[in-house]
Amino acid sequence: MADALSIESLAFRWPGQQYDTLSIDRLQLPAGSSLFVRGPSGSGKSTLLNLLAGVLVPTQGLIQVLDQPLSQQPGKVRDRFRADHTGYIFQQFNLLPYLSVIDNVMLPCRLSRRRHDKALSEASSLTNAAADRLTRLNIPDTLWHQRVSALSVGQQQRVAAARALMGLPELVIADEPTSALDQDNVDNFMDVLTGQCQALGSALVFVSHDRHLARWFDQELELAPEAHAQGEAMA
Repeated sequence: MADALSIESLAFRWPGQQYDTLSIDRLQLPAGSSLFVRGPSGSGKSTLLNLLAGVLVPTQGLIQVLDQPLSQQPGKVRDRFRADHTGYIFQQFNLLPYLSVIDNVMLPCRLSRRRHDKALSEASSLTNAAADRLTRLNIPDTLWHQRVSALSVGQQQRVAAARALMGLPELVIADEPTSALDQDNVDNFMDVLTGQCQALGSALVFVSHDRHLARWFDQELELAPEAHAQGEAMA
């Protein structure tokens, strides 16, 4: 089985900066496993996620996602690859307020034929596939046809996770999605998210400054605050 993620000699530097924003010698994440990335503000966490998603390309080095040299592909190829293979949970969730809960969850399958077909491989319709994701993330059916703006922060967070998992993406990226939650809701969300990724065989890359979340993950990557520091993966 292909690795979900492989990095070699990665460096990224914004134009005009003296030092690299991010530098990682090597990192390998097997398919279906999980990685916890932590570090203070300015350590390059968001830069790393944008590199993994193909939004940015490294100044030097190689990023392979699902054995594809993503960092060497043109922008349109990276955009299509991201839509087809990556589920993203944003820090502010980025749900569309004018859509219902279930329509938000189905959105990735409207944008990607691959994820559309994969969703239909496990359910008779997109609606049923979305309903299954919402049920597994503990969103009651009484909320499915409401606008997401009517939901609590914790409920919106789980809807964002359901959307990311829709269509069985091989890689899920989560950008500090627990920052607005109290501890009880954090623990519940982490149990559900990591359990669902394991059940679906999706690799998970999760960014947070909260070191206490590391216990849910197979690997940990700590990014130092110094702009020129080296990242090191720890099993």
